[in-house]
Amino acid sequence: MVAYRRRSTSSRRRWTAALSIVAAAFGAIATRAYSHPLHTTLSEISIASDGQLQIVLRAFVDDFSAAVTGHAGSTPAPVATPSDSVTARYLARAVNLRDASGRGVAFTFAGVRRRGDVVWVTLRATVTSGGVGACLTNRVLFERYDDQVNIVQTSIAGRRRTLLFTNRDGATAKAL
Repeated sequence: MVAYRRRSTSSRRRWTAALSIVAAAFGAIATRAYSHPLHTTLSEISIASDGQLQIVLRAFVDDFSAAVTGHAGSTPAPVATPSDSVTARYLARAVNLRDASGRGVAFTFAGVRRRGDVVWVTLRATVTSGGVGACLTNRVLFERYDDQVNIVQTSIAGRRRTLLFTNRDGATAKAL
């Protein structure tokens, strides 16, 4: 026969406290997981049929809207798509393009579209040499998240590249 020994009250309290801490940790992880724990944008750069360089940037609308409108915390639900004018002003500060000679190239804002919790922003620019030799910096959302990563996929002059911008090197111009 196996003897059963009762746990002391202090032992039960320790186990209860430990289980409470574990449950709270799982709750915090689940909350963060629901609010997409990845802080990333994806941009595709190509030359459009009219010869202009086109950037299509994809971001989560809650992060992007909060950054564009300057909200300190997360934006209240439901999250509105930011207006064209504030989006254009924000991206003019966060994305920088220089042509092969090092001169700054101005973007034209071409629109925003949204599907669910993702927003796509299109920018266009007139560049010389079909974008060859141009350099880009992408600091989108760096002011909000230390772990922000911006991925840029380019297709210029038949050459495909992937550029990665992090908070550590986001201000460094990278060749397209």
